[in-house]
Amino acid sequence: MILFVATVSSSWAQKTLSNDYSYKLSEPYKVFDAKEKIYFAKGNEVMALKLDGKEVLIQKFDSDKPAFVKEKKYEKYFPKNYSIEQAMEIDGKYYFFYSSWDGDNDKEQLFAVEIDFASGEFVGSPKLVFQVDGKVAGTLTVGGMGFSYSVEDKFDFFQSRDKKKVLIQYRRKPEVKNDTKSFDIIGMFAYDGNLNKISGNEVTMPYTERRMNNLDYQLDSKGNLYLLTKVFHDDSNDDKKKRKDTEANYHIEMFVIKQGSDKIEISKFDNKDKFISKLWLFDTDKDFLVCGGFYSNGKGDFDDCDGLIAFKIKEDGSIYDKTFHEIPLEVLNQYESERTKKKNEKKERKGDDANFSDLELNDLVVNSDGSIVLVGEQYFTITHTSYSPQGGYRSYTTYHYCDMLVSKINADGSLGWMKKIAKNQIGGAGRGGMSYKYFNSNNYHYIVYLDNVKNIDLPLDKAPARHTDGKGGYLTAVKISDSDGALTKGSILNAREVGDFQIYQFSTNRIVKTSENTFVLEVYKKKKEDIMIKVDLK
Repeated sequence: MILFVATVSSSWAQKTLSNDYSYKLSEPYKVFDAKEKIYFAKGNEVMALKLDGKEVLIQKFDSDKPAFVKEKKYEKYFPKNYSIEQAMEIDGKYYFFYSSWDGDNDKEQLFAVEIDFASGEFVGSPKLVFQVDGKVAGTLTVGGMGFSYSVEDKFDFFQSRDKKKVLIQYRRKPEVKNDTKSFDIIGMFAYDGNLNKISGNEVTMPYTERRMNNLDYQLDSKGNLYLLTKVFHDDSNDDKKKRKDTEANYHIEMFVIKQGSDKIEISKFDNKDKFISKLWLFDTDKDFLVCGGFYSNGKGDFDDCDGLIAFKIKEDGSIYDKTFHEIPLEVLNQYESERTKKKNEKKERKGDDANFSDLELNDLVVNSDGSIVLVGEQYFTITHTSYSPQGGYRSYTTYHYCDMLVSKINADGSLGWMKKIAKNQIGGAGRGGMSYKYFNSNNYHYIVYLDNVKNIDLPLDKAPARHTDGKGGYLTAVKISDSDGALTKGSILNAREVGDFQIYQFSTNRIVKTSENTFVLEVYKKKKEDIMIKVDLK
């Protein structure tokens, strides 16, 4: 096996590649084009599950060298028109879940097949996890040329922090189309590592569809089920707010269903003057769950973010240790143009509050001391329309993954630190190679993404240069100290100069942490070949 150890060979590379990271390349191996690629790491091995309709490939890699080891291909293993739902590790076992509609009996079915990590092969035949009479709601997707349709993502999966249990959730497709009269029926079922049912039932929600908006679900290590929902005070099902409104037209409720029970226990969180834009639930290894998200003061658009919100949830669903932290103007104005800074300062003077917009909370970490770290990223789309006499109207959508906000709230509720990461990624085909990969290691938080090299030493008073998806870029790592928030940024590699070739089809979903000091990623190098890249954190 020939390994390539990254060296800097030009004066430009010496200026841009960081000494904090090094990388090695595997020998190339034959590519397998697949719509879905899922990766698992265990010890010094990586397993890749690659699914492309009738064909399924399981590959094994040595992540230490790195090197391709072997592969096993399956053809027509799954039923026709199956839908990919999830692949995950549960209590040391690895499963692939898929759904399949039984039209003859009008039943939605969820199956699972175990994967033996050591051999890289499926174990036995797929197992029916459960079936639902009638259809469940999902996401409608359009096939090639817009001629075929399918419903995917019918089931959601939420894992306990110890990875020993999984909550599988679905929503029945309503029989009554009038959502002012229809009550959602939600299925929530918990399973152990052998896919034995622990608890769960179908539960009819206590409010009509129009009166509630389910925000998130979670399962704790004891098998208790949690549902976080926004309950509206009217039939708008909309965050209705006028300039003069000082209180939201909704409040937050926590539903808890104890293991072995079908009774809903409800706790209320009165947000009053806080307009909650986004909230997420996270399991912890403590005797509580954590809810984190963003709020606005109601002086701008719904997706505006004025600050952070976090609170803890006891096993009985009661809410405590509520904390709110506003984003300072000083942080908002970092990496912004002079025009934006002046606009923000004017808003503050008028009492309108400058804010972050379109912020999504993607990661939340609970440290051993009870402190939490929240990682948010700006995400939005823009639809562009143009007209020409020759071609008529034409529209297209651009996808934007921009600045990030990483914050730490101490165990006592005080703000530890808050860091803004400048990023300006744009693409025309969904997420692609944009967004980021987060992991923590050795008391540091790492944010890894592809960026324009001009942003490496970006001063606080400059806006980030644009990175266009699919146009090269530098693999960038932002390293943040958990103790004090000290931040450093460095380039790991240049996508246009990896060895003697360029890399393609980069995706943060293909990055896998393999140890406290390493991660790997798989990329395409043309000539119908993939390679595995191992990155060492020094």
